[in-house]
Amino acid sequence: MSSIPLDVLEVIFRHLTPSELAKCCRVNQAVHSLAFEALYRDLCPTQRNVMRLCLILSNNPNLARRVRSFVIRDTNVDMYLGAISDALLRLPRLHTLVLFIGQMSSWILPQKDLCPFQLKTFACGFFWDSTIVSFLGFQHDLKHLTVSGAASPQLLRSISPQLIPNLVSIYAPMSLVEVLAPGRPIRDITTFSPVGVKPSIFALSRTTVPVQQLMLNFAYLQTLEFGDFSESTPNLVSLSIDADNVKPDDEDMIDELTEWIEEYMAHAKDLKCLTIRFYPRNSVLPCQELDFSNMITSIFTSSTRLSHVIITFYGYKARYVCKRLQGHDWCILND
Repeated sequence: MSSIPLDVLEVIFRHLTPSELAKCCRVNQAVHSLAFEALYRDLCPTQRNVMRLCLILSNNPNLARRVRSFVIRDTNVDMYLGAISDALLRLPRLHTLVLFIGQMSSWILPQKDLCPFQLKTFACGFFWDSTIVSFLGFQHDLKHLTVSGAASPQLLRSISPQLIPNLVSIYAPMSLVEVLAPGRPIRDITTFSPVGVKPSIFALSRTTVPVQQLMLNFAYLQTLEFGDFSESTPNLVSLSIDADNVKPDDEDMIDELTEWIEEYMAHAKDLKCLTIRFYPRNSVLPCQELDFSNMITSIFTSSTRLSHVIITFYGYKARYVCKRLQGHDWCILND
C-alpha cells in the first residue's frame, strides 16, 4: 500500500468501511494521515455508537474539524439527543447534515450565532416548524434540502423570500415546494401531494432557472390539466412518476397510467427520460414476474423525443432501464 500514490489512496479510502480505515491507519505515517482524515470525514452514527462518538467530537476539536458529513438514520437514538446537539456545535467544517431521528426533535439544531457551520446539504425527518425556519435562516449556502410537511399552515405563509436563496434541489411536500420554489434557482424537485390537497402547479414556473428534473405522485398528476402541467414545466428533461395509487399487476390501472402518459407526451417538448416507480406491496405478483413491455412500447411510440423509460420498485434494487433504438424499437440495458 505504501507504494500507491497518495492521491489514489484518497479515492480508495472513500470506499472503505470504518474498520478497514482503522487498519490502514497502522500502515505508516503518510498512510495514517490520509486514513485518519477519511475515518472521520463522513460519520454515520447508530444507536450502538452515537453516544461514544458524540463525546469524542465534543472533547476533541482536532477530530471534530475533520468531519464533513454527519448522517444518522435511526429513530432509536432519543436518549442521546442532547449529546448529538452538543456534538453539532463542534463541527465547523460540516457541509452535509442528515438527521432521520424522528419528527419532533428539531430542537437539537444549532441556533443563530451558536451554529459553527454552513451546510450544502440538509435532510431531516423533522416537521417544518419555527426551529427549522430559524436554523435555515443562516444557512445561506444551502443547495439541497429534504424536509417533511409543515406543522402549521401559518408557518408556510411566513416564509421569507430571502430564506435559503441558493437552493437548487428540494425533496418536500408540494405544499412546501409551492412556497419555496418561487424566486430560487431550483432545478430538481421531488415532491408529492396527498389526495384531496391540490397546491398550485404554477409555482414551479416561478423558479429563477427552469425545472429540469421532477418527481410527482400519480394521484396528484391526475388532478392536473395537461396544459397547466406542461406550461409550468416547459423545459422538463426528466420526469419520475411515483405510481403510489397504481397496482402494478392490475391491467386496468396500468392501462389508465399508460393512457395518461401518452396524452402527456404530446405536451412534453423536451422530455428525454421517464421513470415510473411502483410499489411491490400493491401487487399480488412478485415484481420480477410483472411484464411492462406493452406499456413501454406504447410510451416510446407516443414520443419520438423520449430516449429512456425506467421502471423501478420502491424498496428494491431491481430496475429496468429501457433505451429507444432506431424507430419505435427499444431494449433493456440492465435488469
